[in-house]
Amino acid sequence: MPSRLLHSQEFWSGCAFTAFGAITVVLAQSHPLGTAARMGPGYFPTVLGVLLAGIGAVMLVKSVVVAVANGNGTGRIDIWLLLRVLLAVAAFGLLLNPLGLVLTAVIVVVVASWAGHEFQLGEALLNAVVLALLSYALFIRALGQTMPVWPWFLAG
Repeated sequence: MPSRLLHSQEFWSGCAFTAFGAITVVLAQSHPLGTAARMGPGYFPTVLGVLLAGIGAVMLVKSVVVAVANGNGTGRIDIWLLLRVLLAVAAFGLLLNPLGLVLTAVIVVVVASWAGHEFQLGEALLNAVVLALLSYALFIRALGQTMPVWPWFLAG
């Protein structure tokens, strides 16, 4: 395997897609599959897992073919930026109940924006406020989801 291939974002994305797809298919097998006409609870996750693994396999094959053909990689993975994105995802899970949807959405968007190379706090805050309001309108008002909207100390 060419060494530049190991630095290819497409290669590692293909690995991740294939792994997540395969794990989804395996986990979905604990539920009845059903048929296309009468889908069971395992049908939809199985189909999505197969599609995700298929997309990952195509990405893997394409990255290997390109790397072998001309030795070009697409660059290296910046581990610190990846960790910032993972921090944003973890922050959502940890902060939703104590801080509510609106404040959590603002924090998550700012932290995820911080993972970009062209981070600007003003733009990130504007995006955060707009996305927090859209999240409130969609999940609380339109879909009627039951989750805290405001921090516990403001909700009373």
